[in-house]
Amino acid sequence: MRHVASDLVALLDGALADEERARVEAHLAGCGPCRAQRDRIAAAIGFLASLPPPADPAPGLEERFQARLAREADRPRGLLSRVPWRIAAPLAAAGAVAAAVAVAVVRERRAEAFAAEHLELFERYELVASIGDVADEDAEVVAHLDELEGRR
Repeated sequence: MRHVASDLVALLDGALADEERARVEAHLAGCGPCRAQRDRIAAAIGFLASLPPPADPAPGLEERFQARLAREADRPRGLLSRVPWRIAAPLAAAGAVAAAVAVAVVRERRAEAFAAEHLELFERYELVASIGDVADEDAEVVAHLDELEGRR
């Protein structure tokens, strides 16, 4: 059974052809959910009809609106305003991802450069660490071995 919910507004407005109206009414005779839906729509239409009419627009509104549209059309557009959002949004996202990757690569390179500059220090730390657990104080001493040996 195909429900007729999509035809109910047209039925209530009297916009259905005779054969369609007969088909919808025949369905409503045997379908409680569709009748309930029709009644809700009819109640909403009745409520909307009972509202007072909208106020007239302020005098000159249309002229002011058209003048503003003309001013906006004459205003020069920047480069970004010419790029459609369906293109600009993915480009911006790709730029953000590229920036994040660049930051990660730079940090990794700096860590590698630091390790290369202080390779002797790391070798000494590995030697100390191979003896057993290295406490934070021991790691601090290893970090300053060059100063303690008078090499600086």
